[in-house]
Amino acid sequence: MTYLVMAVAGFFALMALMQVMVRVRAGLLKGKPLPELPRAWQRKLQGSRGALVYFFSPGCAACRPLTPRFKEMSTRRPMSVFAVDVAQDLDLARALKVMATPSVVEIADGKVVGYHVGPPPAELMGRYA
Repeated sequence: MTYLVMAVAGFFALMALMQVMVRVRAGLLKGKPLPELPRAWQRKLQGSRGALVYFFSPGCAACRPLTPRFKEMSTRRPMSVFAVDVAQDLDLARALKVMATPSVVEIADGKVVGYHVGPPPAELMGRYA
């Protein structure tokens, strides 16, 4: 029985460590210049004064309530809000080091100014609504 308890505890510890690693890796990109991006995205994002890139996956349960809102925002603000399916644009997700969905990357003046794993803060959504 103790081996089972240790195995379960080890599993949950590993899951927690993975969550921490995703958030730490995301945080390291904050404040840095944009990395090399796929050509079409480089043109869209490099000169942007402010852009919000939302990464989602169709199978992601946490993405389901956010995706329609971001798609609607991207329709209203097509030059500054982008909803990106990671399965369709894996190169961009890799370039911006997206390891989990939903993730939101805020870009301004050629730099990553914000990186949010999970639901983004309400104040961020308000700035781009």
